[in-house]
Amino acid sequence: MLRKPQALALLLLSLSATQAIASSDGGSCPWGAPYCYLEGEPWLNPASDTRDNLIRLVTRDKPLALPVLPFPQDITRSRSYYFGTHLDEWYDAPETPQETTTAPDPLTTTLIAQLTALGLETTALDREADEDRENRFVSNNLATVSAFFTALQAEKNLTPDERRALAQARLALHASPTPANAALDALSALNGSAAQAFRDYLMASAWFYQGDYARAGSAFNALKAAPQPWVSETASYMLMRNALNQSTHNATDEYGFFNNQAIDSAAVQQAREDAKAYLTAWPEGQYADSATGMLRRIAWYQQDWTTLAGDLEQQLTAADTTDALIATIGEAESKLQNGMVSWQSQVFTHADHAPRLAASEILRALREGSKATISQQQLDALKPAYENASLLPLWNYLHHARQFWQLADYDALLATPPAAQTTPQPDVILFSEQVLYGDALMAKKQWAEADRWWLRLLKDRPAGEQQQLLEKRLMQTRTESGNPEAIFAADSPITNLYWRSLTLKSVAPLPLLRRQAEHGMNDEERTIALHTLLTRDLMAGDYQGYLQDKALRQHITGPVDTRVFDDVALTTFDWTGAGTTPGYACPALDNTVAVLAKNGDDSHALNCLGEFIFASNVTISPAPELLDYMIWDAPETQSAFSSPDRQALYQRVIASTKAEPEDKSYALYRAVMCYAPSGYNHCGGKEVSKATRQGWFNKLKKNYPGSVWAQKLKYYW
Repeated sequence: MLRKPQALALLLLSLSATQAIASSDGGSCPWGAPYCYLEGEPWLNPASDTRDNLIRLVTRDKPLALPVLPFPQDITRSRSYYFGTHLDEWYDAPETPQETTTAPDPLTTTLIAQLTALGLETTALDREADEDRENRFVSNNLATVSAFFTALQAEKNLTPDERRALAQARLALHASPTPANAALDALSALNGSAAQAFRDYLMASAWFYQGDYARAGSAFNALKAAPQPWVSETASYMLMRNALNQSTHNATDEYGFFNNQAIDSAAVQQAREDAKAYLTAWPEGQYADSATGMLRRIAWYQQDWTTLAGDLEQQLTAADTTDALIATIGEAESKLQNGMVSWQSQVFTHADHAPRLAASEILRALREGSKATISQQQLDALKPAYENASLLPLWNYLHHARQFWQLADYDALLATPPAAQTTPQPDVILFSEQVLYGDALMAKKQWAEADRWWLRLLKDRPAGEQQQLLEKRLMQTRTESGNPEAIFAADSPITNLYWRSLTLKSVAPLPLLRRQAEHGMNDEERTIALHTLLTRDLMAGDYQGYLQDKALRQHITGPVDTRVFDDVALTTFDWTGAGTTPGYACPALDNTVAVLAKNGDDSHALNCLGEFIFASNVTISPAPELLDYMIWDAPETQSAFSSPDRQALYQRVIASTKAEPEDKSYALYRAVMCYAPSGYNHCGGKEVSKATRQGWFNKLKKNYPGSVWAQKLKYYW
């Protein structure tokens, strides 16, 4: 049976289900990748991936589409919608179609036109080489070549010959910085101030790409005062890049790993000053976005977490597309929230410039449950920052989340119920308050009140994530309170087959399984109920019940998709006796069960039932139902989803005084083989001692030395 979602249990669930790594959780598809959907429930849940919480919190203020699982066409016939990892959707994602057109891309078209205008040959342009460039060389690409050509064409003080010579030198630099020196030396005869400025810029760039940062820095610094505007701005920007690259010159070890502890602090500080100088002079300049991004990298190099958090928060709130937001969250994950910075650090305990990031870190800290170390004084110190950011509801929620997760003070939560707003759909903060309140009712085992609360929230709720979570919580409430029948009542709002299937497989009593096998809402549900019922009949040894229940198959009028319902395939029970171990013949399953219904101790029939279990691998499968991040009571869950115990069938034959030698020798053989070759039991039931296994082996060899099974068995495990 499901267990109440108390703080510690939810924490264990989060950590065991998804292996928390830094702020995020691993073991799934790459977060933010196409068709890699959010895994967590749609509220600010400490058990969720921190990035899930952050993207939900940021999109509260902007109408951006979240990367969430699409709804199935008919949720009453599908078990694909749940909260958890959806690796199949990512693995099976459609591939991006390959470009079939032979037309050149816009950049190539522009470059060809520029080369023609400059009087140069329009030779093949190798864009693939650009894709292989790394580190400082990434900017030595055809896009920057084109930008240089544009600047040449815009400069009226250049002669055609000067433009051509400078363009040729830039192409040589793109091909390779070192051989470009010869082409650059050939420009020494250029006399015009504009031509000299472009020539000196190319020479400084060559030194930069060659890693001669001292000469490059001096040259770029001199060019800041160049009268040519493009050269002046670009040189000012390159000063920052030059110093930044210089700062990391010795920060990569012999294995290629980057260590920001080995940064040249003087050089990175110079890069910071150069970036700010550029942005002061050109706040809307052509490199402004790049310089702003570089400032975040500089803050990371300097371990200036407060500045970095503030800059990232600003970037988060400024993101105007989902892709931009995902990229910024990824940057925050890699540079700030990857375990290097804890929420107790100054950046988060002040939170003046990063209230959303601080909130996501506090939620992460609350995963520790009662072991979390967030004090009320610390939260109180944060309150002014949230008030100033017009985020007081978020601070209130963090306060309540601490009461629930860290203090388990459910009474305090229940004393102040949130608004039960349903229309329009509440934002993520209010919805989180609503979920937390309902969870507190469940934690207090106030089942009737919790049931009414979830129903109240479900009323008029539009289909979507929130509606599905409320269905899930209502399902949990009704199963935990011992009332799974209510899930299948005519007026039940729980229509997702996933939640209904989970209930049928795990906690439904036999009368409910029989009812749903006959009166389920569709063939899919009737199939799940009947497969579970028949398997449980066999596991319980209710052979007469099995024969009677199999007649319920007549109520399933159409085929179900075997690709997605193979775990409940009713054809499993059509076993003809095929696939048994050569030398031991068995009749069809129905015949075997009919014999057992008359004589439950029939040794041959017991062995053949074991053969059916072995050949068909019949079980009440936990997949796909346990893909959702659920809390389970371990003993009851293991019972519901454990494999049928065929070892017990063999043990009954071994213990029988009436078993025929053929049957007893086979049971001894099979019982020993339950532990081959690993030494672990794979036949279900409790593991027996190695001494017991040795006893079976010796008994087979001593009492039945001439049997095929004694001759076949060479070892025990």
